Amino acid sequence: MSNPIHEKILAALDTHGCAYETQHHEPTPTSQDAARVRGVELHAGAKALVVRGDKTKTYFLFVIPADLKLDGTAVRSLIGERVSFAQDPESVTGCVPGSVPPFGSILGLQTYVDSRLAENKIIHFNAGSLTDSVSMSYTAYLEIEKPHIATLAK
Repeated sequence: MSNPIHEKILAALDTHGCAYETQHHEPTPTSQDAARVRGVELHAGAKALVVRGDKTKTYFLFVIPADLKLDGTAVRSLIGERVSFAQDPESVTGCVPGSVPPFGSILGLQTYVDSRLAENKIIHFNAGSLTDSVSMSYTAYLEIEKPHIATLAK
């Protein structure tokens, strides 16, 4: 069964000449499951969270190291409003919870990445599927996605 989000991510990486590795594995609904199956540190996971501004109702994609939690106070000062997690991220992204990739540009969302993700030379993420992961350099991710970089997690 084809997955259009997964295919768009791989096409974007190929278009940019990015080196990456893919891994097909058992379903990984949590960051802990994904790190275990991939055999990597939890901190190297790029956890993508879909949130909505309470005032503007605008959706955003926040990408943080998988071992951290989103810092609501930092996010509020960054975008100027309180946010809450999207009630139905699948209707916004086309991805089931746990499979949202860190590419808001592909999902039609503005992307913000926590500065501590840079502590990883290689980042790992579910690519639109709970059973398909991509590993790529953090530097290449920045070059392709061009996210806003800020302190978002605690």
